[in-house]
Amino acid sequence: MARTSFSGPVRAGYQGGTAAAQQPLTPTTINTGEVIEVNQGSGAYGFYSRVEPTVGFGSSTYQTPGEAYGMFGRTQSGAPFATVPSTNFNHMAGVVSNFAVIGTYANNGLMAGVMGIINTNTLSGDAAVMAFMAGDSGVTTARAAFGVAMAQTTGGSGFEYGIDLKMQDPILDGGGPSGVIPYTKANIRMEDDVVVMVNTGVPVDGTTGDNFAGPGSMYIDSTNANLYIQTGVITSPVWKLVTRAA
Repeated sequence: MARTSFSGPVRAGYQGGTAAAQQPLTPTTINTGEVIEVNQGSGAYGFYSRVEPTVGFGSSTYQTPGEAYGMFGRTQSGAPFATVPSTNFNHMAGVVSNFAVIGTYANNGLMAGVMGIINTNTLSGDAAVMAFMAGDSGVTTARAAFGVAMAQTTGGSGFEYGIDLKMQDPILDGGGPSGVIPYTKANIRMEDDVVVMVNTGVPVDGTTGDNFAGPGSMYIDSTNANLYIQTGVITSPVWKLVTRAA
């Protein structure tokens, strides 16, 4: 992978204005650690980079794949790179993003520590956020692909949900038409094509989940509060109602 070294922030410190896709704002280079106050315009970026792979770039073999990243961060320790620290309470990550709005802020837009965006007209993306275990030179393990941690002892603190798959609608929240298109197949997919779907009404044999809901898949009828299990084959689903006590 080609590497470029920079002596300081590159295109850092957008201080207002309206940034079009092909006409980004003129950047103001700042010193590391300087706080950028933004009091005008509609586009502000502490760091902006763009990579545009084109003809001649990359690889066609899985052994040596091409790599094009808008931003790349790497933290490494242990042989052969460096001796691990002698201390034992250190937060370490390749890339970190920190979101802080002290107090409450009535904002209809999205607010998050990390946001993965699939841009308009994209037809071949795998995920907005991807956990990927790379390399094959030795045993590699991790506790989880996605994890949750907390260092907060103040009473009343905490995440409201571990996972929130209820589609947020910032366009509607901002006074526009609904921008939500429900999941086109299922809310969750697991091994062996076992999926979890939520919809209104009774599932239809042979139609609901056709060619993507494997045996053992679950369908929740939120209108009638019923759960169904898929007992057929993936190409011809058969849904059986799970009985319950009255």
